[in-house]
Amino acid sequence: VTAFLLPDTARPERATTLADPFRALRHRGLLGVSVTALLYNFGFFTLLAFTPFPLNMTAHQIGLIFFGWGVCLAFTSVVVAPRLRHRFGTVQVLIVNLLGFTAVLVAMAVWTDAKPALATGVVVAGLFIGVNNTLITETVMKAAPVERGVASAAYSFLRFGGAAVAPWLA
Repeated sequence: VTAFLLPDTARPERATTLADPFRALRHRGLLGVSVTALLYNFGFFTLLAFTPFPLNMTAHQIGLIFFGWGVCLAFTSVVVAPRLRHRFGTVQVLIVNLLGFTAVLVAMAVWTDAKPALATGVVVAGLFIGVNNTLITETVMKAAPVERGVASAAYSFLRFGGAAVAPWLA
């Protein structure tokens, strides 16, 4: 599909090096958004990796819970996030949304032994994660005066660093 449907793109004027994304992290805005994404992804991947254990359900039951999570995530990514950004502004929506996501994670930690609370927490977290995915990715592309590919590489390195250590630490 990629080979047939993705249009050809122009070659960049300058080749980037492996060091370019790390140099880009010197920019305060890019670093701040990237660290926010690292912490947010830490919570996100802790939820993904850890929650199935205390739920102690069949794979089908857990799959249905995470299906609800995915539907919520997709809906808020595509429909809700752009509308919230337009109405309230990116920074305000991100702050409130990150606080909401934190509250859901705290509730899940407090009521780890309550399967209904955990299952509900997973689904509700999808609402917040969808908004975060959209707005944080959009913000990072605007946060640094570097090429999009370099900004994306720098951001993704930190973001998925949080994702990589979360399951192990959880």
